[in-house]
This record gives sequence, structure tokens and C-alpha cells, in this order.
Amino acid sequence: MGGSEDGEEASPEMMTDPDAAAEFVKLTGVDMLAISIGNCHGLYKKPPKLDVERLKIIMEKVDIPIVLHGDLDLPIDMSLEVIKEGIVKFNVGTDLKYAFSRKLKELLNIEPMPFQPPQVLGPAREALCEVARQKIKLFGSNGKASLYR
Repeated sequence: MGGSEDGEEASPEMMTDPDAAAEFVKLTGVDMLAISIGNCHGLYKKPPKLDVERLKIIMEKVDIPIVLHGDLDLPIDMSLEVIKEGIVKFNVGTDLKYAFSRKLKELLNIEPMPFQPPQVLGPAREALCEVARQKIKLFGSNGKASLYR
């Protein structure tokens, strides 16, 4: 995936070229392809602008599942729009790590600071799990685990 990191806006030349994507898939035989259509890893510094038309063209040129990185603070309507257009997988590791870290920081700033690991790690883990539950519901994946056993 070309594109941007830590919220830097992706310029069109940094985004996935549909013809290059098709050629890459043909030459490598990959079974999934992560693309850049204006998405980024990390927090967006300004509201993202996804190039949905570019996604549509890529979908016409490749016949494998398409992945999108950078859902951390992507507006829900944008997530739903790209799902409708063919995105089948979002990478949300940053979302989970951010939720865990934010909760951990909150708890470690309490005075007196909790010093027993379960006092901070349990709630931080639960914050991560809550984000995972929200994403599973948002992406329409709830109740489908049995399809993949």
C-alpha cells in the first residue's frame, strides 16, 4: 500500500494506480490487495477525502479482495461507502492499540497511580475489546465467525 502515514494527506500520485494494481496482482498472484485511495495510517490531521472513483476503477481491474488501512478516525459514512463499493477488509490494528494506550494513559495519570497490573491492564484490554466489537458491528461481520471455521 502506498499512501501516507500519521495523517499526512495523500496526493493523487501517492495513491494506488489502478493499472499498476492490476499488473501487480497479475505478476504476483497475491490473494488480497491493500490500496491507497486517500486513507492513511494513524490519526487524520484533517478530514480525509477518499477517492471512491479510484476504488471503483481498481475494483473493475482486479478480481481479488481489496483491503483498506487507516480506519482509525475515518467517518462511519465513509467506511460504509467503501464497503458498499467493495472493500472487504479493514486493517484496524492502530484503532485497537490506540484505544488500549489511551485507556492505559488515563489510568496511569490517576493519583495515587494504580500499581497493580490488573488495575490498569484489564480496563485497557476492555477498551480495546470495545473498539473491536464496534468495528465488527460496523463492518457487518457480527454473527459470521462460523463461516470461517
